[in-house]
Amino acid sequence: MKKQLRNGLMIAALVASFGFYSCGENKDKKDESHTVMDEEMNAEEQTGSVDKMDVEDVINVQFKETITQTTFEHYIGIKSALVASENTEAQEHAKLLLESLKEAKAEQTLLDATNQLVEATDINKQREAFSKITKEMETVLTGALSSGEIYKQYCPMAFEGKGDYWYSTSSEIRNPYFGDKMLKCGRVEEVIN
Repeated sequence: MKKQLRNGLMIAALVASFGFYSCGENKDKKDESHTVMDEEMNAEEQTGSVDKMDVEDVINVQFKETITQTTFEHYIGIKSALVASENTEAQEHAKLLLESLKEAKAEQTLLDATNQLVEATDINKQREAFSKITKEMETVLTGALSSGEIYKQYCPMAFEGKGDYWYSTSSEIRNPYFGDKMLKCGRVEEVIN
């Protein structure tokens, strides 16, 4: 009986440690203790909101074409609004993104995904639409930069453990799929320059 209990506790400890590992701030910070991460997540849950200055990306990239620059700025506006769980603001940026995409004669799948976000009022539906927008944005961003770096980031816990990506101009993780619930859950998967 004691052996089964001990084995059960060991399995529980392994599962818990996997949870912390899969949602670490950055692959390079492997030495960060679990206690610090617990404190960060609990502090975020207690505040109930994210500081606006903590979620806004500074647009420090330049694109070869002005329309791509404008499009990306609106994409980042949506991402920042979702990080702050501001569904009305996300909608406004989506409207601006849709106008830019129409001007750029973007693919219909990207226009449709953006329109879904424009029409959605529920933050979770907006996050689902944002996921589709992100998938389609890859073709817009590939080879379009003239200076700076874009970080393709990934959260393994998004959408019930299926995981998902987003783009940022900062290597710091600010998760648009969880907002203040798991602000720093994710990792940088790729750097586009």
